[in-house]
Amino acid sequence: MQYFLALLDLFIMSSQILIHNNQTRLKGEFKDFFDYFIGYQKKHQESLSTVDRKRNGIFLTDDLTIIDSLLDILDSYDDIKYYKILEPSCGKGIFLIRLLDRIYKLTNNKEIIYSAINDVIYFNDIDPNMVRMTKNNISDFYFYTFEEEYRGKFNSFNTDFTVSNNGENNLFYCSNENNDSFESMYNFFDFVIGNPPYITLYGRRDKKENELQRIKYLDAYNQFPDSLKNGKLNLMMLFIEKSINLLKNGGKLSFILDISFFETAFKYTRKYLLENTTIVSIDTNIKGFSVASGQMILKLIKQQPDSTHTVQINESKFKNPIFVKQNDWYNEKDEFKFRWNSSEFDFIILDKLTNKSSSDRLGELFFNKNLRTCTMMLDMENLFTENRSNHVDKMNLYPYYQGSKSLREKYGSFKFEKVFSYNKKLQDEINDRLKIELESKGIKNKKRIGLGEQVIYDNFKIYIRQSAKQLIASIDLGKSSANNSLYVFSFRDSTNTTLEKLYYICGILNSKIMTYFAQKTKIIRFSEGKQPQIKISDLSTLPIPKSSQLEKEISLLVQKIYSEEENERNKYINSIDVLLSKYFNLTEDEIKHVENEVIAF
Repeated sequence: MQYFLALLDLFIMSSQILIHNNQTRLKGEFKDFFDYFIGYQKKHQESLSTVDRKRNGIFLTDDLTIIDSLLDILDSYDDIKYYKILEPSCGKGIFLIRLLDRIYKLTNNKEIIYSAINDVIYFNDIDPNMVRMTKNNISDFYFYTFEEEYRGKFNSFNTDFTVSNNGENNLFYCSNENNDSFESMYNFFDFVIGNPPYITLYGRRDKKENELQRIKYLDAYNQFPDSLKNGKLNLMMLFIEKSINLLKNGGKLSFILDISFFETAFKYTRKYLLENTTIVSIDTNIKGFSVASGQMILKLIKQQPDSTHTVQINESKFKNPIFVKQNDWYNEKDEFKFRWNSSEFDFIILDKLTNKSSSDRLGELFFNKNLRTCTMMLDMENLFTENRSNHVDKMNLYPYYQGSKSLREKYGSFKFEKVFSYNKKLQDEINDRLKIELESKGIKNKKRIGLGEQVIYDNFKIYIRQSAKQLIASIDLGKSSANNSLYVFSFRDSTNTTLEKLYYICGILNSKIMTYFAQKTKIIRFSEGKQPQIKISDLSTLPIPKSSQLEKEISLLVQKIYSEEENERNKYINSIDVLLSKYFNLTEDEIKHVENEVIAF
């Protein structure tokens, strides 16, 4: 890592020399400094390994449309010299460089640019190299634009933005060049902008922190209720609340966030925003990042929301913005989810699907983790699996299914290349060793790997794909296991009654209507160009009709799907959709809308 930083420093120094000594040539090659800087950003992004990006939550963008959309929260530059603007995770300063570029193109005034750098812009990063790079890049912008050195001050910080910074005895205490700390700047800023790091803390596969620091986070941030003792934390949660604290009343925030913001883990963050801010807009399906999940832009104002306020939703697939009442999202039963639909048809259909009195949620049908993940072996899969052999029936040895490689279609037969050994003794030995290692560092993490439950692998079950644009499920009647790319639903036995129920649930899951519901309610999270994702907590909210007659009819149809030749299956699959359409009282136009929307997703 030190070698990489040394190379990076050399590149920065070379860039500065290039600008200062070859200014005329640069101005001939690039239309402006920002054009040059975008190319520099691309080179830096390419120099980062995937591991480095994930470990440090670094996902950069060089997409001008995204950058400008983020900065559009500043709707006027007339009073720019009176503003205070903060970027709490500045990286190399691309948003600030673009901001200065926009100000200059509007004003063509050196004094205003000088004042913006000296008095208006504040920036922070936990990495001192990033802070230094931002300073250098701002200086280069000034020199390139005005052909003279910038000799003013920088309002820069180098600190862990998420940790309370209230005194020199604090390990993370840090002040800027003027000896200010962030805590002295509460209610100080007019705008906070940026792209906070996406780092999950305390999950099995994520960055680990000292347990004492975890407690401090829970105590210091108001969004977390006293009852919350466990669960994942994400730096995005902390950046959002801290930034709102730093805003003046009426101040504005504009952040690029990972779409995991819509997940269950962010329930209390969403609640905090709904109670304390007016959400201006949400832009989804934005491109320009080398991360699989997808990003969004959240814009808000630090002020109590009006009961009639509507949030503007901008999605690339919609011709026009959608407007949703912010108060509609304040629903604890729905985990304060931010939901919206693209047409009046969607509102009507979803109302029918969710408010049918004789429907349960899938989550209400399972107890004791009947819907769950299977194995979670991290990078130790090779210790528990081996290539397929002729000994699948050996005790504690199971076919090992792996996501789409094993389950390619609805009602599909399963393929496997490996077998899995349910070696609980080895699991416990590894976890005990890891627990000792972690606790010696003050990190509380009781379980690092998990093999799942053998009773589930031994009995009838449904596997459900974790990543797909539609719900894809299939029943497995044999003994088997799977990686964490497949969810499993099981009643932990293999009776005929259980089998009939599994046939029924499998038919519901594979129906067009349930895929439509999952797409529209963001159970299936999908951003254009990214991998679709389904979280188990969201999957549990699917409505499952509670009707003995419907259960009997669909169960029989699913049995026929599995027993018939492949070319005969479609008529039974279509019959299931017909039955569900009647159950939910969908009109012909609504049925057609469902079919079209599922295809278009």
